[in-house]
Amino acid sequence: MKLRPGEKAILPIWLKGGIVAALLTTLFASWAFRLDSHSHEQLAASTAHGEILQQTELHFVDVEQGAVSIINATTDEEITRLQTGEDGFMRSVMRGMVRERKAHGLGPEVPFQLTVWEDGLVSLIDPATSRRVELSAFGVDNVAAFTRLLPARDNPPLPAS
Repeated sequence: MKLRPGEKAILPIWLKGGIVAALLTTLFASWAFRLDSHSHEQLAASTAHGEILQQTELHFVDVEQGAVSIINATTDEEITRLQTGEDGFMRSVMRGMVRERKAHGLGPEVPFQLTVWEDGLVSLIDPATSRRVELSAFGVDNVAAFTRLLPARDNPPLPAS
């Protein structure tokens, strides 16, 4: 919009540019801090839980008729196949983690990590997004649903409830 002779701009152009620059700087700083805080959260959680006792890498693959194949990423062998209507907790956790990857524009290349900690807690970690689901918070039965994916000889005892 052009100013008529004798009118003054409400905000000078240099002030408008400064406001935009400050806004962009603030947005970038908040984004950078968020990325940094994720790595601090992961380090704090791993320290709080102690050492890793066991960690298995998994791929979740959609197959025919709504089933989900769970594959050991190291051996490339199918561990189990969840049929539609089975293992609702496990399916919802996996779907949520896959959905978050898609929201970040990431694919299935990086395997998820099923981790058993020294303190007996169990986590499902997505190294691609730094998202972590503390499975132990959902009870013994839900932890057991996931720990059956671990090699049989290494299944940890379940914590008492």
